[in-house]
Amino acid sequence: MRILGITRDDLPRDALVLIPVGSVEQHGPHLPLGTDSLIAEHVAGEVERRFPDRILLFPVLAVGSSMEHVGFRGTTWVRFESMIRYLLDVLESISSWNSIGVVFVNGHGGNVDALNIVVKSWNYSNDRPRALHYYVYNPRVVNLVKRYFPSFGHADAVETSLIAAINRDLVRWDRIVDADISGNINVVRTRDVSPTGIVGTLRRELVRADVGAEILNFMVDDLISQLRTYYPGIIPST
Repeated sequence: MRILGITRDDLPRDALVLIPVGSVEQHGPHLPLGTDSLIAEHVAGEVERRFPDRILLFPVLAVGSSMEHVGFRGTTWVRFESMIRYLLDVLESISSWNSIGVVFVNGHGGNVDALNIVVKSWNYSNDRPRALHYYVYNPRVVNLVKRYFPSFGHADAVETSLIAAINRDLVRWDRIVDADISGNINVVRTRDVSPTGIVGTLRRELVRADVGAEILNFMVDDLISQLRTYYPGIIPST
C-alpha cells in the first residue's frame, strides 16, 4: 500500500512503514543524479509489491547528506544536523497513528551516520514505533558484490549495473569512461580524489545488468529477512 494514494480512513493500523531515503548528487557523467534514490525506491517498492497489505510505502526522501560531492553541478544536500532533526520529526508524527514500526531504506552512504543517530535517538527514548535503518550496501550485500566486481565505490561498475537493471535507458552509455580511482570520500571531498566524480573501477565491459538485477533481488530478500527478524509476525513467511 502506498501512502500517497490512500485516504486517512484507508490508513492501516497494523502495517509497517517503509521510507526510502536517497540523494540528489552527481554520479559521474553517465548516471542520473537520483541514482541512490532510484535504488532505494526500487528495493522498498519491491517489498511493498510483495506484501501490499503489510507494508505502507512512503515516497522517497530524495535530498540527503551529500556534502562530499560539493563542487559538482546538481548536487543538493542538507546538513547532518538538519537531516537528523527532520527525520526525528517524521518519526514523531508517524508515532501518533502507527505503533508498529518505521524502516528507513537507505541507498546513500552519506546518510548512514545521520540515520544511525536518528534510529538510536528514537529507539532509546520511545517504545513505539520501533525504528530501523536498513542500508542497501550492508556487509551481506557487499559480500555478493565482491563476487562480481573488483571494487565498490561511487558511480562505478557496480552502481552502473544496478541502474542498468532498473532502467537501462537511464545510463548514458556513450559517456562511460574508464576509471580506476581510489579514495575515501567519507573523509574527503570527491573532487579532491576524482575529477570525473567516479570512485572505484569502471569499464564498459564490467557493466552487467544481469548482475545488477541479481544484486537488487538479493537486497530485496535481505531486507525482507531483516524485517522478519526485527518485526516478528508482521511479514508472513513464505
